Amino acid sequence: MKLNKHKFTEKEKLSEFDRWITPSLGDIKDCIEFRSILAGLEDGFDSLSNYTNGFSTFEECSSYNIAGKMTSSISQVADIKNHLANVFNAILLSTGKTDNNLKCQYPLVLNNLYESGEIPACKNGKLILIIIPRVFDLDKVIKHFEALSPYQDILAPQLKSYLDLLLSDEQYVSQLYSLGTSYCKLKENGHGSNLLASIAIFQSRGSITAKTGHEPERKLRSYMADWGLNAGTDYNNDDIDIYELLDIKKKKKKNDKARKYDFIVPFRSKSEGKKLFVQCQFYAGDSGSVSHKVVDQTDASREHTLKLYPNAVFVEYLDGAGYFSSLNGDLKKMLAKKTTKAFIQVKTAPVKFRRELQEIDFLTPLEIEHAILAGNNSEADLVDFLQTQGYDKKEIYRSLDACKDANLLDFNYDKYVIKEERRDIILKYCFLDCIANFGHSVNVSKEKGILYVPGFSNNWGMSQTNLLETFNREFPGMELSAKDILEKIEWLIDNEFVILK
Repeated sequence: MKLNKHKFTEKEKLSEFDRWITPSLGDIKDCIEFRSILAGLEDGFDSLSNYTNGFSTFEECSSYNIAGKMTSSISQVADIKNHLANVFNAILLSTGKTDNNLKCQYPLVLNNLYESGEIPACKNGKLILIIIPRVFDLDKVIKHFEALSPYQDILAPQLKSYLDLLLSDEQYVSQLYSLGTSYCKLKENGHGSNLLASIAIFQSRGSITAKTGHEPERKLRSYMADWGLNAGTDYNNDDIDIYELLDIKKKKKKNDKARKYDFIVPFRSKSEGKKLFVQCQFYAGDSGSVSHKVVDQTDASREHTLKLYPNAVFVEYLDGAGYFSSLNGDLKKMLAKKTTKAFIQVKTAPVKFRRELQEIDFLTPLEIEHAILAGNNSEADLVDFLQTQGYDKKEIYRSLDACKDANLLDFNYDKYVIKEERRDIILKYCFLDCIANFGHSVNVSKEKGILYVPGFSNNWGMSQTNLLETFNREFPGMELSAKDILEKIEWLIDNEFVILK
């Protein structure tokens, strides 16, 4: 459905942002990587518990004792690589030491142990001598020890020297003993993992935060897939700059800090006309230095883009609690830029980003499917109807051809029919669009039980009764049960495309 336009005031923009904000995109403890790290730590401490008789004494936690126990039992371990990684990681976290230092220090220890400058190693099942590397990082050490595991007499001195580095004095041994003892006691009551969880959080915070930073982009891609768009043609899969879009060989420049675009839509499926250039920034907390830098780089990046592609339209994808609080000044600057056509958030994209696509005359399969549900089944009726909505005839046929190529529509007896597997998502968006196009500015103090949508004046929505009447009027051929209707409205509420108050 062609969505009505709305011109926002600066006050409305900021007010809408606050109302439809997504504070964060999940807790670290919910991430697969965190659970994997925690499981590895538990395995590491459980293994060390076996080697130290349950961390029974300070002496049991010495590098001498652990090295001896590890060497003698390593051949019985099913997954040696994973076992070594978990044990070393547990000791590293107990001592606070880092691989950055160890990878430089361990070669020096080996040089003192092997004056020839060569150490025994195993390659393809055969013992050989290799020159001691100048950098010996943890991953390579683990791989090296795993290969040597059948040769315990050769492994023993090298493993012992590595553990000597990890537990180089009584303080580090004491730290391992203290943490290990606490873990074992808490484990008896089923709380051992709670002790290690805080450590796992601090270890994984950086990498997980980086990965969750891509979650808003993943969500927008999932929305566009629901609209019938194709990844790689209608929208890009990875960050891209203007040079890649135009297939221009980029000249390398010093200090080139121009921002790439998270999305360019339409990407390859349409060469003529305007395109939306979208950059995404989600801050669940205060990332001031990064945010300020982004604001500073935006003008230069856009100016350069417009030189190469004058039809560029810039849309900012901004969200997160950070923009509500400490970074609110940066938010205001981004929204106030003359080149910022619009902004979207995670919850508002289903309405606002589709409207931006419509305004650049990019017709999505979803809008065609809506037109078919409204009773425009023949090609002539469909083309006429979409033209009355303001779409160019050439664009209509381009989108129809794309629907046929993607097998999104059936064509029976000279009439277009939507695919049954697409029916549910199409109808959900029908209800969403009815609220958007036929809602009203609600008197919050007097009207209750209202479904609100973003993208218009504040408090824009309609009652469920009016929504049903509007849907039946706009899509007269649709016969839905009360259960079907309720499920689709609940889906919109659960996914926070609408707010019920």
